[in-house]
Amino acid sequence: MPRGSLEQRVRRLRLPLRTRRLELVLPDPAQVPELVELLRTPEIARWTLHIPYPYSPSDAREYVLRARRRFRAGKGLSLQIVRREDRVLIGGIGLHDLSDEGARAEVGYWLGRRYRGMGYVAEAVEALLKIGYRELGLHRIEAGVLPGNRASIAVLRRAGFTREGVLRDYVKKDGRWCTTLVFSRLSTDRPRRGPPD
Repeated sequence: MPRGSLEQRVRRLRLPLRTRRLELVLPDPAQVPELVELLRTPEIARWTLHIPYPYSPSDAREYVLRARRRFRAGKGLSLQIVRREDRVLIGGIGLHDLSDEGARAEVGYWLGRRYRGMGYVAEAVEALLKIGYRELGLHRIEAGVLPGNRASIAVLRRAGFTREGVLRDYVKKDGRWCTTLVFSRLSTDRPRRGPPD
């Protein structure tokens, strides 16, 4: 088990996190125009809880400041997904609702429309899971998905997450109650390879 509190372990992370094709980096104010461009589509807002539509430059600036502040405090890990070959911002990923006592966190992610179907999110999720288990000492990483978000469900199943159940009217989105599907992967679970169950 890594030493120190979960907040201390988050603050000690060495960024960026690198994969074969990607870098996961802290949001930077210079990325505001790219963020606005990528998040100007209603479909990303449709499947996420905290990304508004339309997405404005002030939304992006507030997000960047909040993400950096939460990382410095060890309270959260919101990262941008950057393609290594051309340094292009393609999406975002993070570990949220960190619990030291429960050794758990929630993973969330989004990807710009033109970058889908190339395995980028799966690669980023796998990198974040490794960091979460090995360096942060998490035991459980969970994800809440709105029903109908088949792409996100497929990513989670490929990453070895298990569907645990349905939480009826669990979250409010755009003033309406929404049901959430709950998935999790434990540090003791073996990664699944092959087709989902």
